[in-house]
Amino acid sequence: MILITPAIRAIRARHPEAHIGIMVGDWSKVALVGNPYLDEIISYPDSWIQNKQPLGCLRLVYRLWKGRFDTAYIFHSHTLIQLMTVLAGIPERYGFFDKNLKKPGKYLKGKAEWQPNIDRFIADNYLDIPRLNGWQGSDTSLDFFLSDAEQSQADKLIESHGLTEDQFFILAPGGGVNPRQNVFAKRWGADKFIELCNLLGVTYHLPIVLTGSKQEIPLGEEIAARANGQIIDLVGKVSFRQAAGLVRRSQMLVSNDSAIMHIAVAFSKMSLTIFGPSNPHSLMPISEINQWITSGVDCSPCYCNSIFAGCEHLRCMTELSAAQVLERIQKMLDFHIK
Repeated sequence: MILITPAIRAIRARHPEAHIGIMVGDWSKVALVGNPYLDEIISYPDSWIQNKQPLGCLRLVYRLWKGRFDTAYIFHSHTLIQLMTVLAGIPERYGFFDKNLKKPGKYLKGKAEWQPNIDRFIADNYLDIPRLNGWQGSDTSLDFFLSDAEQSQADKLIESHGLTEDQFFILAPGGGVNPRQNVFAKRWGADKFIELCNLLGVTYHLPIVLTGSKQEIPLGEEIAARANGQIIDLVGKVSFRQAAGLVRRSQMLVSNDSAIMHIAVAFSKMSLTIFGPSNPHSLMPISEINQWITSGVDCSPCYCNSIFAGCEHLRCMTELSAAQVLERIQKMLDFHIK
């Protein structure tokens, strides 16, 4: 959802005086709370769309109809979602078409091709939708907004653990969970993160904060129990938005391919993302402070915004060593901290 924020900003620029609402599943709405370019967040249980629940879909159609919206920008190529905007009486409809579907984009006035499986940054692909209606631009910088109260809450948590701003690492060893499908192949693994913690401790002597969701508590506990050094396990103990506040104050984030990597990009905070089956070019263009690392095996990437077919060996993850990750971290820190 964070990758859509440049398009949200573009739509506000295109319609500066309009009432802008966004329809989004409960899972993702946390990424848009406090976004000043939005007037309204219309959230719903993700199962309504994922499972094509008739009553749930009709409730959403009624909610959209009640809002009397005159333009829909649809960031999904699914025909059902596009049909819902027709039933809601929205006359202007712009969205994606998937050339693999039968009669793609048939409910749209303007349509652009959805291209998730190439090296183009997906955030720029999302910008194709407002471009259909006259917006011109190319700014793909990501947005994530915390209130002063939310950041203050994170700062108090940092203080309570005796941490100092820019003097601790954050590791996010989980990820791969979403309403459509769990793809745990995107995780580097507990053993690798434990080894990295040990190497970081010896090299930098800084505290390491672990963060993640409640489902990832066992993962955090295993790493904290087996790793050396000062490990602060906050997995399952902080919300996603609290974790964002921690990332903002950290020295650096090291994570798998998961939502928190986009937080670091939005905050211009140094980060290194470990990619396996996913295509890093489409998800996070590399920069001086936000970089990614892969094992470089020839079968990767094999997965991008689709149903993961599974893998018997996961060489893309197992062949990337903690020493390689540490070496990249050292190069990044040496360049920026002189």
